[in-house]
Amino acid sequence: MSIPRTTAVLTLLACLASQAATQAQVQFLINDRTNDAIYRVIDLDGNGVIDEPGEVFLWFSAANSAGTIGPMNPTCLNVGAGGLALMGDQLNRNVYFLGDRNYDGDAQDALDSIVAADVTNLSGVSFAFPTGAAVDSLGRAYVVNAGNANGNDGIYRLVDLNADRDCQDAGEVTDYVTTGAFGPGNGPYSPQEIAFDADDAGYLRNSSSGLHGVYRFADANMNGRADDAGEFSVFWDAANASGITPTAGTALELDAARPRAIYTLQLLTGGIDQLLRLTDANSDGDAQDAGEAVVVWETSEANFTAIDVVSLANGDVLVTDNSTKRVIRLHDADADNLFMSAGERSDFFANSLAIVGDVRQMSVLPVRLPCSGDVNGDGIVGVSDIPPFTQTLINPLGATPAERSAADVNCDLTTNGVDIQALEDRL
Repeated sequence: MSIPRTTAVLTLLACLASQAATQAQVQFLINDRTNDAIYRVIDLDGNGVIDEPGEVFLWFSAANSAGTIGPMNPTCLNVGAGGLALMGDQLNRNVYFLGDRNYDGDAQDALDSIVAADVTNLSGVSFAFPTGAAVDSLGRAYVVNAGNANGNDGIYRLVDLNADRDCQDAGEVTDYVTTGAFGPGNGPYSPQEIAFDADDAGYLRNSSSGLHGVYRFADANMNGRADDAGEFSVFWDAANASGITPTAGTALELDAARPRAIYTLQLLTGGIDQLLRLTDANSDGDAQDAGEAVVVWETSEANFTAIDVVSLANGDVLVTDNSTKRVIRLHDADADNLFMSAGERSDFFANSLAIVGDVRQMSVLPVRLPCSGDVNGDGIVGVSDIPPFTQTLINPLGATPAERSAADVNCDLTTNGVDIQALEDRL
């Protein structure tokens, strides 16, 4: 038995509309070191803001079923295109791999989390202060360690060679940018966040006096590291011809709307927070030329504590403010490539119910495949979808990602009993 043709066409159109709505949704992970957790926030209704409590969810904590040690002081966060999250914790002195493997809306289940590397890793690399993380185009993970008494400055590549899901074994953590750039030991650098562009050139925010700025690194000779002669260079520093003085700052984010552009935050004397856009306009490998560094937004309001920045494909920028535990949105309404005009700043996540206790590092979490209800993939939402739908609810790990996504009929990024009524409504 199937739905009549007219109804099927209308249902298919409804599915396509639902898919468009899902694709418009945007969700993020937020590190919370007050509650020792990571939260997922999502604009489910597409109104441009996070409305509590139905759009804020606990994503990972010590209560996870895998028994993975919970976060205590998360200091970096990055999510790759496939949804794998990298989180580094200073107090635990480790790096996590986290992911929602059973599509239930969190990373709390048995196979969702693992300590990727800690002080016992057989490569002998320290993650005593992980300050940055990123994933390259091949899905390889990289983590920055800011040197201290327990370890040296370095950017390290993490690869699970023996498929045991972690990088604790010998040779699974390797030097990518270490002594060739930073010098031996814990030297004058303070390496912070990193990012990779589409060509796998990396960018690093440094935050130490005399070396403030952004650096570029790339493995030109393809030997598996990017700190050989000529591979680590200044992208933007105090010698820039734009006349902007670099100061302390940790955040770094590729501009999702402009090629060869990068955002970074910095704090000036007097408590002025600035957002800068650095653009390699002439493709010479840096943003040192006149006009290539621009202050696109700033605020001198008391106690504003800018921590991280996220760039969206539509040109908007999100900035986390830990002073009031919120996220602000910057939108270029007058198309002047700045966010300075009246009305171009708004609260994206006000955290009015104080669900999240600390708003620090933030990263986009890719939205799942479109939720349609067409679980068997025949192009029609009908009674034939009920058996695979039921089986997906009973055994989500036994279903394909497409089946799990299609079974999330109400598009709340969770596959559970609530979707049963949503499917019945469509039938």
